[in-house]
Amino acid sequence: MDRTLLVKDKVIVFDKKIASRFYNKHFGSFQDGNLELSLEEALYLKYKKELEIYDFGGKKLSSKIFLRKAERLQKRFFIRYAVFRDMRSLGYILKTAFKYGGDFRVYDKGGAPGKEHALWILYAGSERESMPLLSFSAMNRVAHSVKKSVLLGIVDEEGSVTYYEINWRKF
Repeated sequence: MDRTLLVKDKVIVFDKKIASRFYNKHFGSFQDGNLELSLEEALYLKYKKELEIYDFGGKKLSSKIFLRKAERLQKRFFIRYAVFRDMRSLGYILKTAFKYGGDFRVYDKGGAPGKEHALWILYAGSERESMPLLSFSAMNRVAHSVKKSVLLGIVDEEGSVTYYEINWRKF
């Protein structure tokens, strides 16, 4: 099968040549010989016209339909995607940060995940959301314990993103 297929909350790339090209650009991870892309990665590549995505019936999914499916599969998908798209367009490399309680690990421009450490743990949010102080404290403690800074990516009503970096200070 040479198609790219939406399977649950991942997009699987079966074509080895295409998979290698995306992986070399720091997209996805290999599982069982095929490249798995996150929903954010897949939509980003689709908007850049580098990827076509199909459903199990063999139907090509439009960006609009894929976005709707992704929003049903993942809470806050559009907010996460807006931040992902913005950071990737700035040249940063993003990988998931679920084990740190964040949305993404952010690697420097030109960085290589696995060979270098991430600069930030990125938390995506909306300007309409509030954050309890305990959550804010917890995210800072986790980031500090793994020697990273917190980066908040706040998405406004127009889809623009503003970033806030949080660092520890000892007095």
